[in-house]
Amino acid sequence: MTLQFAGKKILVGALALSLVAGSGVIIPSQISAAAALTTPFKDVSSGHWAEKHIAKLALQGIIEGNTTTSGAFMFRPSENVSQQEAVLMALRFAGLDKKADQNAIIGFPTSFAVSNFFKAYVTLAFQEGLLDQKEEFELAAKDTKVAWGTKPATREWVTKLLVRAIEQEEEAARLQNTVSTFSDASQISTIYNGYVNAALKLDLVKGVTTVKFDPKANVNRASLATMFSRAEKLYPVAYEGQVNGIASRITDSSLTLYSDKKETSYTIDADTLFYHYDKETPITKQQLLEYGDVTVIAKDGKAKYVEVKGDKQYTKTISGTLDRLIAAEKKIYVWIDNKPVEIFYNDSVAVVDTEGNPLSLSAIKRDSQISIVQDSFRETPQAIKIVASPQATTTKASGTFYGTDGELITIKTDNALVSKFMAETVTVEIDGVVGATVQDLIKEADEVELTFDDKDQVTKVKVAKRSVKMIAGAQVASFIYDKKLLTVIDATGGNAQALYFTDKTKIDYNGTAITLASASSMLTQNRKIIISYTGNSIISLQFVTKYVGTLVTLNASSNLMTIKLDGGAVISVPYNTATVESSAISNAGYSDLRVGDTLSLELGSTQDRVSVIKVHTNTQYEVLSIDTVYKRLRIKNAATPAFDLSVLSTDLLNEVGAKLTVDQVAPGSMITVSYIGKQAISARVVPVTFGKIQSITPNSVTIVDLAGQTLAFNGDAGFQIIKGTSQGNATSLLAVGDYVEIQKPDGVKTQITAAIGESRTFTSYNSSTAQIWTEITSTTDNRNYFNVMSNTKYFLNGNAVAITAFKAGDKITIYSFRNNVVAIVK
Repeated sequence: MTLQFAGKKILVGALALSLVAGSGVIIPSQISAAAALTTPFKDVSSGHWAEKHIAKLALQGIIEGNTTTSGAFMFRPSENVSQQEAVLMALRFAGLDKKADQNAIIGFPTSFAVSNFFKAYVTLAFQEGLLDQKEEFELAAKDTKVAWGTKPATREWVTKLLVRAIEQEEEAARLQNTVSTFSDASQISTIYNGYVNAALKLDLVKGVTTVKFDPKANVNRASLATMFSRAEKLYPVAYEGQVNGIASRITDSSLTLYSDKKETSYTIDADTLFYHYDKETPITKQQLLEYGDVTVIAKDGKAKYVEVKGDKQYTKTISGTLDRLIAAEKKIYVWIDNKPVEIFYNDSVAVVDTEGNPLSLSAIKRDSQISIVQDSFRETPQAIKIVASPQATTTKASGTFYGTDGELITIKTDNALVSKFMAETVTVEIDGVVGATVQDLIKEADEVELTFDDKDQVTKVKVAKRSVKMIAGAQVASFIYDKKLLTVIDATGGNAQALYFTDKTKIDYNGTAITLASASSMLTQNRKIIISYTGNSIISLQFVTKYVGTLVTLNASSNLMTIKLDGGAVISVPYNTATVESSAISNAGYSDLRVGDTLSLELGSTQDRVSVIKVHTNTQYEVLSIDTVYKRLRIKNAATPAFDLSVLSTDLLNEVGAKLTVDQVAPGSMITVSYIGKQAISARVVPVTFGKIQSITPNSVTIVDLAGQTLAFNGDAGFQIIKGTSQGNATSLLAVGDYVEIQKPDGVKTQITAAIGESRTFTSYNSSTAQIWTEITSTTDNRNYFNVMSNTKYFLNGNAVAITAFKAGDKITIYSFRNNVVAIVK
């Protein structure tokens, strides 16, 4: 009778494969009975030539042994394997044995004898193509002395079975006529020649010696286990408890594996087996390749078997200059190729100096040269190791004051600019100035000494020398070009000064640096200028078209307004005919001006009075959409309806001041727009983090963000908490499990807003617009749709699901901010 030849199999998984003993009785494994051995079997001692493969297959559940009458758990590695047993092994290795029909009535030719237990499996092997039925029937008919089923499997026969089991018939056919290099090649039957060549090429089998294959020799259980183990690299199978991934961390007691975009830690101990893919003998834990490919076979959280699968480390090294540390978000900014680059780290990052001495990350000073080893396998790479130059313990620094932005103070020392963060309270000492502040410092004029605290923040600025003087509102009396001599009088018309231009004099006209030759025609009598000088040398000269400073006084009776310029000088100018521009007030007037406001005062053609007063303001908005063609942002806030902000001439900046393009600003972002009058000068993206609260203390809030990272926000600078109609500074307003939005709109306080869940009835999801729609709750409900983001979370009965899991009519709770959904829960 002839059986139909089935097509190729599809690998669906692996089932336990028993290397059946001669009796044919299968006994469940008792791996724990031999914990002291490298394998669970009493008769496979440490050092056995096949121990690696036997141990792996036993832990995978592929091979099992027998328990003797004395209770010993045995494998019998040197015992021969019959052909029918080898067939069952191959089927189980490939996850096909469950397809065997044990109830089928099967008849074979009388010359083809198979034990009843194995008939269904041999039939399945014919159907699945592991065996050639015609070929095996003919072989059995030629040798009737030994039953086909119980006949010991030879090396050449098993080789063909294995090559067909892993679907490498084409390779065997291609190598059929290749001459073997073995001295006994003539003993290899013609029908097996291509399979032996293929198996050797694929490193599935080896010769019994370097020159001899011994094709007719019987295959024992240890050899067959080795062949199946080697075949896994070409025919991978997902075994229970087995995980392939990258070793992201190795300690004395654990191994952390990165796989499927998540990390899992396994305990390791003296019983854990360690191997290398190209070695047969065990290796030590110290020989594992950190950040390389490994396979782990684990049970109950413990790694039983660990194998190094390659020699590549998934890391890269970058170098740059430290800009700042943001500990709450576990990230640093590093200047690389003149661009600020965001680098994330976790608590396991190693931080050392170039001499190998451990450092705390906070001890590395700004502008230090650092080298960073990053992993290259995560979607968001993590810093593995940070190496910095040795950090000096200097608590003071001296240089020329160069400027401040309110958070940083910059000095120039040894022709290099050094910036330091200022502490919350900074003491400023200037001889002759009572109650001096940082704003009283004069750029490139004051020689200062900075004092730092243990956080490397500036707590004190002392002006050691001030040699530059400034005259605001000075008038040109005369100018002699060939002598570079300029005579000026002060704003009152007195105090004449004869001053000289030098090669280092800076000349500014309306924000643009110009040469003395270009300026000479404008240095006419009575021309208004702002001039700084030391001795009789001019440091800088600015032609006055406007003044920028903070409002000191506004005197309605004299029609004079007094402002303090950035350089520290104070000037009074008439304003009674001026108009007022403010982005915050439609028709602003003098009464809307406040002491301390930053103003730009544009002067009339005669330079003697203010024509336009422009108020500097900062306003926060939500970005609704972007227009990359016309370079516009659609924005709004609680007080302002949606409108289009053109950014053709407006700088778009990220949180550290690096420039962005329009398409780099995401809808839903928060931006702070800086205005001078009604003109938007810059728009800076406000860093916003969404997540779910994990823990709360009076001084900190820890969340898990939408990317799964754990982030802690401390309250050193205070909190601003908003939850529904409740507002305050205490974290007690929040609760574990709250979905929150965290931002720093003023760069100081941490603002945390908790979402209040909305109960809705789901109707549909529009993938093209990324919106979900819900039933209208009332006749006035005009916001029954919500925008979903790429990282929006969806939960059904406590389990994470895709949005497609929700059906029309489902009752859901939506957590959102400004109609942008953070999470949907059913």
